[in-house]
Amino acid sequence: MYESLLVNISKYAASDKNSPIENFITEAFAWLLRNDGSVREAIATFLHNKSKEQSLEIPLVGNSGRIDTQVNFNGKYPDMCWESKDHSFRIIFEHKIWSELHDKQLDNYRKYAEEKFYEAYALVLITAHIGQHKQSPDLALCWYQIAEEIEKVKDGNDKEKWVRGEFINLLKSNGLIDMSPINPLSISYYNDVKKLDKQLYDIAIRTANKSWPIQQLADEHISYNKVALQRKVGINERIGRYDAWGRIGLEFNNVTEEYEEGGWAPGFFCGFVIDDEDHCINDLMSTEPLAVLIMDIDEPLHPAMNSNVYYKSLVNELILPKGWHFSDRTTKNKNENPWHPLIIYQGLTDFIGNATTLEQQSDIFFQQMTELQQALLNCASFVAFCKDMHRLYGEKQ
Repeated sequence: MYESLLVNISKYAASDKNSPIENFITEAFAWLLRNDGSVREAIATFLHNKSKEQSLEIPLVGNSGRIDTQVNFNGKYPDMCWESKDHSFRIIFEHKIWSELHDKQLDNYRKYAEEKFYEAYALVLITAHIGQHKQSPDLALCWYQIAEEIEKVKDGNDKEKWVRGEFINLLKSNGLIDMSPINPLSISYYNDVKKLDKQLYDIAIRTANKSWPIQQLADEHISYNKVALQRKVGINERIGRYDAWGRIGLEFNNVTEEYEEGGWAPGFFCGFVIDDEDHCINDLMSTEPLAVLIMDIDEPLHPAMNSNVYYKSLVNELILPKGWHFSDRTTKNKNENPWHPLIIYQGLTDFIGNATTLEQQSDIFFQQMTELQQALLNCASFVAFCKDMHRLYGEKQ
């Protein structure tokens, strides 16, 4: 039976308590997939290929029109479900326009699917902007990508082509294809964002007097037992009140707390990067601030880093806790700022997780940064590297 789009979307009449646009777009998308085999095949292939990039394999479900909207997951309602023809796989969709996911929204869907589904499944999030990609879906997409795949479909009769065009226009009219220079989400959270620097500062500074692993390092030649503090710099070296060179957090070095010359031989920073310009890490920081551990190296040591055998061994030996990544900035095309050869990083959203209070977030900060420091200390080459840096720095003076 050829279903009626107007009948489906009429269920979502606007009211003073409800803006129907997300449901409206969902119903239009589902209707298009059910009734246009070419679009259905194109989107199924796109999902299959994108999932393989994430080491996940969503099977090709283009031969199935089993697509339902607003399915009841025990009182929770994902926007759409697409089931394979042989009932062996189900794709669960959550659609967002200019709004955020509810607390644990995707976790609730996963829990229901794990308990009730016999078939395998994947959770796909489609949003207006990449900044809304949270809560770790199996696959995260933007509406402009869906539009691009539909526009690639050239076959079909005049009516099918007209319907495709109308769906594209629907996405365009809601700012989902040709993005406005101002993200509506940024407007909604403007005041909250202005407070972020101070909140990150508070998270870090609460842990400054704790006992850190690197401060316990026992070696007669190297020591990091000074108090960890947030460095203060001139107005031209910061973007706000609480950062230094775009980063907020604690420095661990081997000189006094006044940070005179020679403290980065090497030094270690634990905290957050809120601006990528000084550290030249645009390749790491595309959508949000980062939680980081950064190795800092004074200028006289820069020429030695590319060939230092202890540094290369340290990088090879490094085993990080789950969820963390590292970037060796001494490699080709990444050495624009030689002051920071090694950066261990994680997106701020994943780092904070479900912690909501300052106390919880400070506890996470201390726990996670402690694990990163310990990961460095566990490397057999760590002490040898630090000693070699001290030796080389002394020779340069």
